[in-house]
Amino acid sequence: MKTKNNTHPREYLTLLLRRRSLIALCCVILTLILAFYGIIEGVNKTTIVLHENGFMSFIYYTMVSNAFAALSAAFVFPFAVEGVRKKRFILPKWVALMHFTATVTIAVTMVFVLAFMSWASPDDAFGGSNFVTHVICPLLILVSFLQIETGRLFTWGDRLIGIAVCFVYLAVYVIEVAIVGEAHGGWPDIYRVCEFTSPALAIPAFLLLAFGVSTAVALISNRITKKRNKKTYLLWKDDLDPIEVRIEAFGMGRAAARSDEDNNVQIPYDILTTLSVRYGVDREELMRAFVKGLTFEQRDRG
Repeated sequence: MKTKNNTHPREYLTLLLRRRSLIALCCVILTLILAFYGIIEGVNKTTIVLHENGFMSFIYYTMVSNAFAALSAAFVFPFAVEGVRKKRFILPKWVALMHFTATVTIAVTMVFVLAFMSWASPDDAFGGSNFVTHVICPLLILVSFLQIETGRLFTWGDRLIGIAVCFVYLAVYVIEVAIVGEAHGGWPDIYRVCEFTSPALAIPAFLLLAFGVSTAVALISNRITKKRNKKTYLLWKDDLDPIEVRIEAFGMGRAAARSDEDNNVQIPYDILTTLSVRYGVDREELMRAFVKGLTFEQRDRG
């Protein structure tokens, strides 16, 4: 869509994603702030109130999940900033998987708290900073994850990766509690697994809960991604001729030249491929049009 003075080529495909990039950036920043707040409060409670080593606060799954959420947000943050600046938020595959895993990990905390802890011990579930770490941070990172435009459909393999942190924590907990034992320097059984049930029942139950959450998050994300793609396609007229499609690619090249550094130009290969398939225009022609727009803007600029 051209501007009023018709001096700039069409850019609606890239501009479409800028709003989502801004929302995702805000959520990532809030996740970092609140997760760190919850972690600091947890450590302070352990050292000041319980008079124990601050490291002992990390035997709680809540602390581990919030710490991993903060780490994931820290990795996503620079890509979010670039997404706002370049009008398109793109995450590498490994960062997208990390963010997905963090979302699942902390969502398990919220599900467990709402389904079980809230009935048995409401004060422990929602009292003080626990409301932030048990409810606010999980919701916040879930919103940020669903706002990020990855364009990725999460597979069954991804869902298994999503419970990796849950599996590692569970394995360490069982070793420290059931095998080593508190009397020999292991962890105390803070969740009373050995008192009310047995590891043979607790392990599959927890993993089943985690995989259910992972599957639910993946299905929601996949559905939103498909709806966004469909909405994007609606912006593309069915009767565009090949010349107009090449003009679109040319315009994206100009937009990239204005947004990117000369040594770090991002080629929207996925969009060009989709345009090629939808309108039957050779992908190489669109690539050439994109490069022409890129060099034209650079020459015009320089």
